[in-house]
Amino acid sequence: MKSMFHFIAALLIFTLAVGGSTATARQDQSTVTDQEKKEVQEFAKRFVTRLLKTRDLRPLIGEFFLTDFTAVPKQDFYEKVSPELYAKLSKNERLRLFVAQENLGYIITLDVMTQAEATDGLPFQRILPLAVARKLSRSRLVEGNAKFTTRKELLKELSRLERAILQARPFLKQKNLERSDAFLKKLSTLERDPHLGYRVRASVIDEDLKREFGFARFAAGQKMFSVDTPILIELIVAKDAGKFKILTLVPADGD
Repeated sequence: MKSMFHFIAALLIFTLAVGGSTATARQDQSTVTDQEKKEVQEFAKRFVTRLLKTRDLRPLIGEFFLTDFTAVPKQDFYEKVSPELYAKLSKNERLRLFVAQENLGYIITLDVMTQAEATDGLPFQRILPLAVARKLSRSRLVEGNAKFTTRKELLKELSRLERAILQARPFLKQKNLERSDAFLKKLSTLERDPHLGYRVRASVIDEDLKREFGFARFAAGQKMFSVDTPILIELIVAKDAGKFKILTLVPADGD
């Protein structure tokens, strides 16, 4: 857990201290029209606003995500589940895995963004009771070298993480860290950053992407967008039936 925790902390510290290159940002956005940029940013801002209120990805799936988005990747982003096992998981099992991993990632970001300075203590111990912090920090679905190959082992670990997140939720609601001075100050700074302040980039879906990543429902030549957000989550989105939908989420790279 510490490596992901420290990665986000390092990214945040670097961004706040150094900032990004406006020239680079302009170059990355050269294929995005003004209208596309506006629409993608408005979509991303709605998503961030809702997530900061729900603190849970599950209620946002129907509104913001592609209907069958879990079928797009060949395995989970954190590569904890072997492709062979991931292919055998049901849609509901893939959804549970995605939500649990991303909800834990959100708690990591929340913890980091409310720190006055980087610390070497146990992740989450400042914002959660020690027992709950330990359960979250031990999750093998985000960190470590675990590679799950059996459904039984995976679902056991998944259920353990889901229970820990449920235990954490009342404490996070009570503390309302998203409204804390430290969080709001960093959020405001990151919103103005040329890299993490809703920067939009575009790429074109070609036949290789359609074949390799299961984008059969999209036409070759259609644009796919990535948009960084100030809560250090990058959204990968595309239009489906005239509306933007999320294909997946990844940690914002800030470069």
